[in-house]
Amino acid sequence: MRRCSGRRYWSQPDRAFTLALLILTIFGLLMVFSASMYTSSVRSKTGSGYTQFIKQAVYVVLGLGTLWLSSRFDYRKFDNVRVAKYAIIVTALLLGLVLVVGSEVNGAKRWLAIGPLTFQPSELAKLTGIIYASSIVSQKKEVYTSFWKFTGYCILPMVALCGLAAVEPSLSAAMAIGFGMLCVYFFSGIKFRYFVPYILLIIAAVGLALILQPFRLDRIRVFMGKGGADYQIRQSILAIGSGGIFGRGLGNGKQKMLFLPELQNDFIFANIGEECGLVGCVLLLILYGFIIYRGIKIAKHAKTKFGYVYGCSVMALLGFQVIVNVAVATNIMPVTGMALPFISAGGTSMIILFFMMSLIVNMSRKPGRKVNPPKRIQHQKTEGKKA
Repeated sequence: MRRCSGRRYWSQPDRAFTLALLILTIFGLLMVFSASMYTSSVRSKTGSGYTQFIKQAVYVVLGLGTLWLSSRFDYRKFDNVRVAKYAIIVTALLLGLVLVVGSEVNGAKRWLAIGPLTFQPSELAKLTGIIYASSIVSQKKEVYTSFWKFTGYCILPMVALCGLAAVEPSLSAAMAIGFGMLCVYFFSGIKFRYFVPYILLIIAAVGLALILQPFRLDRIRVFMGKGGADYQIRQSILAIGSGGIFGRGLGNGKQKMLFLPELQNDFIFANIGEECGLVGCVLLLILYGFIIYRGIKIAKHAKTKFGYVYGCSVMALLGFQVIVNVAVATNIMPVTGMALPFISAGGTSMIILFFMMSLIVNMSRKPGRKVNPPKRIQHQKTEGKKA
């Protein structure tokens, strides 16, 4: 906000970036309403079809408030190794707490219940992981020259967060956390040969997860066309295919009538395909592409290395989540629970995403120099001195 009292001011944020985020959020809110109205009317005690929509609208308002408030704090204040270490420790403790007292849904403990509200620590881990990694690579120069320093400062915290998320079990969250932090190390310019042992470790860990959790093998069999438990993906493909070029129209989809469970969450892209058609899906992907492009452009103009690696990594993570969600809904990859950013229903995810974007918005709000008071005020001061 510009001030004329001789103090420093912050320029307006990147309007194209913030407007695109707002359009995406409003569209997501409409799609959550469309996808959940039938389910809400069936499951609600009052028979109201607005239950999920109202909850999501509250989350959107809180997220926009977070974006507005946080974008006014200088992002460079987060470039603090000490604070980042505390944040990563608190996040790890919350992930561990979920395994002990977390709310279990469909055999997975991913949420902490706080009264009527629920909180998902794995979403917080995506944020704190990237902030921690960004502050480390911008201030700890030894990670560029020492493999063991790189392992201690960068890899061990990542393994801790990903491991705790995978045990919930939430392999998709572990993938997102690891991908975001690895992007930081990639954009920072750390030698690629430092990554090789850990890439092999990740492959081994995924293989172990498949062996210990047979339901993941079933998903791969379904993807390969050899399994029978493929109800979800069949209904998703049916929804997208039935939408045709222009879709059935907003609210006219059929899959929401309990054919495709939890349509407002991981498979909301199927609802978009059914109601908005190929045109709607393409326009949505173009909008995502524009946001990612604009965000990386802002990050490239950041004054600090922290800002550059943070902004590029957040945009890369956003793109990764979009690709995985769309690939699952269209049967390009095995089913995994990855939400569609700013579209899928969910409170923790929505607020964390807005906070992530708020730092990038702040990067686009360049600080200005001291400005002189308006001429009217200068004239009044001059007259006062003469009197």
